[in-house]
Parts: sequence; C-alpha cells; structure tokens
Amino acid sequence: MQRTQECEVGGRFSRCHNAAEHTCQYCGRKFCQVHTYHAMDHNEVCTRDRCIAKYEDLLVHTAYTTRVFQRNNAGLCGIEECGPHPGFECSLCKGHFCGEHLTDRMYPFSEGWVSIDRPVSICACCWERRKIWRRR
Repeated sequence: MQRTQECEVGGRFSRCHNAAEHTCQYCGRKFCQVHTYHAMDHNEVCTRDRCIAKYEDLLVHTAYTTRVFQRNNAGLCGIEECGPHPGFECSLCKGHFCGEHLTDRMYPFSEGWVSIDRPVSICACCWERRKIWRRR
C-alpha cells in the first residue's frame, strides 16, 4: 500500500498534515490545496512568502521586458520618457538602454555551491530583482 505524501508547508512544529496535491516550482516542496497560492497551467506556487515574491516578480518583470522591447523596436531607450539612441544592452534582460540608464556593477552568479561576482552592465529593474532571487 502506497502512503500519500503530506504537505510540507509549515515549520518543524507546525507542519500541515493534509495530503499534498502540488509541488512548488520555486522551493520544490509539496503542498496541499490550503497552501496553494497559484496552481494553473503547470505553474504551481505554495504560500511561502519567498515563493509568492518570486511568482509576482516574474509577472512584473515580464510586463517590464515586454515594454522595454516595444520601445527598443521603435528605436528608443527601454525607460519610459527617455529618448532615442539606446546604445547599451542590459546583461540580464537583454533590453537596450542609453548609457544613463545602465550601471556597471559586480553581480553574483552561482556556480555550483559557490557564488562568484562578475562585472555586468545592468538596468535598475534587473539590479533590484536580485534581492528576491538571491535570498536563501
């Protein structure tokens, strides 16, 4: 007889004991219907704060990059109210911006268990996203 897997949301002493229905795409934990933030189209997200933040950030960032590429196709910098002639590319989102809207910084990249800082040219939006995605 196969045992049903339990929800893995909760702390050591407050673990949920409902049957798991999904696996979170961000943390990999199994979770039940009660602990479902989003479960549609193979995008399953549990109610952990970090997982919700990543899911919502991805929605905002997708809208941002769509608008950046629309502006780039018109020959404009990716930032609203900025003019033409974007000459530089963001190392992360690949959008084009004027020199005023990109910054050269050291950005942490993971290589196995090690984090290595590498130089990048990065827009403000991508720089702020690291706070959500680099948290452990």
